[in-house]
Amino acid sequence: MKRATARFRQQLVLLAALCLALVWIAAAYEILRSHQVYIHDSEVRTSVQAHVFAEYSRSTIKRINEFMLDVRSRWNGDWQAFSELVLKTQENIDDLTFQVAVIDKDGILAFSNLAKPTDRTDLSGREHFTVHKLAGNTDRLFISKPLMGKVSGKWSIQFTRPILKNGQFNGVVVLSISPEQFAGFARELLIGEDSVATVVRASGEIMARYPTAESSLGLILKDRPFLGASAPVSGSYRQIAASDSQERIFGFYTLPEYRMHFVLGESLRDVLAPHVVHRNEVLAVATAVSILIAALFFILFRSLSTRDTIAQQLGAIFELSPDGFVSFDADRRVLSASPAFLRMTRLRGAQITGLDEAGFSARLASLCVEQARFPGVAALRAAQPPEAPPAEGGGRDRRHLIELAGPGKRVLECGLRLSEAAAVSQILYFRDITHETEVDHLKSEFIATAAHELRTPMTSIYGFAELLLAREFGEAEQRDFLGIIVKQSQLTVSILNELLDLVRIEERRGKDFTIERIDLHELLHEAAAEFRPPQGRDAPAAPTAAGPFWVNADRKKLTQAISNVLSNAYKYSPAGSAVEMALTQTPGQGNSAARVCLRISDHGIGMSPSQLARVGERFYRADTSGKIPGTGLGMSIVREIIQLHGGELELASKIGEGTTVTVSLAAAQETEPALAAVRATAAKPGS
Repeated sequence: MKRATARFRQQLVLLAALCLALVWIAAAYEILRSHQVYIHDSEVRTSVQAHVFAEYSRSTIKRINEFMLDVRSRWNGDWQAFSELVLKTQENIDDLTFQVAVIDKDGILAFSNLAKPTDRTDLSGREHFTVHKLAGNTDRLFISKPLMGKVSGKWSIQFTRPILKNGQFNGVVVLSISPEQFAGFARELLIGEDSVATVVRASGEIMARYPTAESSLGLILKDRPFLGASAPVSGSYRQIAASDSQERIFGFYTLPEYRMHFVLGESLRDVLAPHVVHRNEVLAVATAVSILIAALFFILFRSLSTRDTIAQQLGAIFELSPDGFVSFDADRRVLSASPAFLRMTRLRGAQITGLDEAGFSARLASLCVEQARFPGVAALRAAQPPEAPPAEGGGRDRRHLIELAGPGKRVLECGLRLSEAAAVSQILYFRDITHETEVDHLKSEFIATAAHELRTPMTSIYGFAELLLAREFGEAEQRDFLGIIVKQSQLTVSILNELLDLVRIEERRGKDFTIERIDLHELLHEAAAEFRPPQGRDAPAAPTAAGPFWVNADRKKLTQAISNVLSNAYKYSPAGSAVEMALTQTPGQGNSAARVCLRISDHGIGMSPSQLARVGERFYRADTSGKIPGTGLGMSIVREIIQLHGGELELASKIGEGTTVTVSLAAAQETEPALAAVRATAAKPGS
């Protein structure tokens, strides 16, 4: 039962752990899924936005290129006419803000719509001039890295084309566009507060950025996925930005024809903000579910604990109950048997569990003697009085006595109770009345023996008294008859006194003992001096060992026990043989206390092993000849007194060699608790 309960508890713990694990695995999966979804959505979104950014920029660059081709063809060196042309043309593309300039073939500023006509700034060192000059008659659009304008004093991106005259290089037309013209498109994309839009040149320089950060313009980027000859046209990546150290998800798109990369990045914090909210909601739900699961299992465990407590209490009751019980299920098959029943019958639970009524009845009947067999469950149920239906605790029952076979007589009283419970149909119960039967037998035997022992002297007293009344006898004969009457009367009184002593000792169980610390050596000398041996016999030899030998005992009762042993020693030893007493003390070992041993030995007739085994039984006498006087109660009294002192009584004997009686008592300590321990032993019921 305990093993099954422990296994069930382990299974519940595993189930609770599994439920909690599943809840948190599901929560972790949902959190991870949400994280991946938001990351993926951001990657897709930034890639699409970067593509839109690039297409918008492609359109803008195409318009710029068309404008440049138009105005380049009209440059004839007339500064004023060209200025009017530029102004008129700009009105057609008023959504773009730019500066138009012309650099002559020597690198000197020939025209600028922001400079004075007299301004002849040398721009021969600028990249956008040297590129075209070195290219000779090659006509292509060149886009520079961001530059700080010498004329405007502002950051700009230079879009340039060569001016060719008769197929030869004759200067450069320059269109300066503010970086914000490109990066500002990010506003239209409605990107987040911490998001960035960047235009990067193929060589890695930042050409434009939103939000505007002039410190980042011209900054060269390295190790970006979109840089390099084999880089994909579009894609996404995560990186910590060098400009503000924020981690972002970047989408990019490349315009190979212009050697420009358009990058749009969203702050990872902004991207995952909805995920954090969702994560907190998932964690809250998982925590609530976990608490609910824990509460449910806690309630279940408390219920199990309550059930276990009740089961343990019932188990303890059944374990300690001297009565045996066998319960039957609804199909009248053996459901369970109490430990007491299994001990009574020496059966194992597995031998009877599941048996039907007939099988159980046959099994139990086979254990009984023929004269008192188990009548069967059906017979017990049929014997139920029909006028007494089952009540709340079950119907009335009729009891039967059975006797089990085998070593030792065991008598059981059995009965049957019907049950209205769904799980239990009926209960058989058994009560071991072997001891009661033996006690009744002992009482009968005791009364018969006592009556027999008293009848013998009383018969003599009655017979001789009747003779004295019926006839006349001489004085000498009368004295003889009266002597016999007195002697038999003394024997009767002796029997009655010993019976009363034995009954008094058994009833009081040492409660009338006066326990004190006494020297057993001194007590033996006093007992030997007071003992009156038979006429012509020497007094018992007192022990020669040096005292003291301290014990905790009742002086009067212990003296009575010693006197009874000495009396038996003289009765059963021939005249002339000595009766000896000896005292020894054995040291304590481990938890065992030191003990004092008294030995009284005679050299008498001795006893056989069978006789020795019965010494101490009431009225038992090894001598059956009737020549040795006695009641057979002396050693019974000795045994009771020694046991109530917490001592031990041992006998050793051989036919023709004599008998040795050994009394062993715990050696007395100097402390008061030792006396209390002996008093408690003497007063303990059933000692």
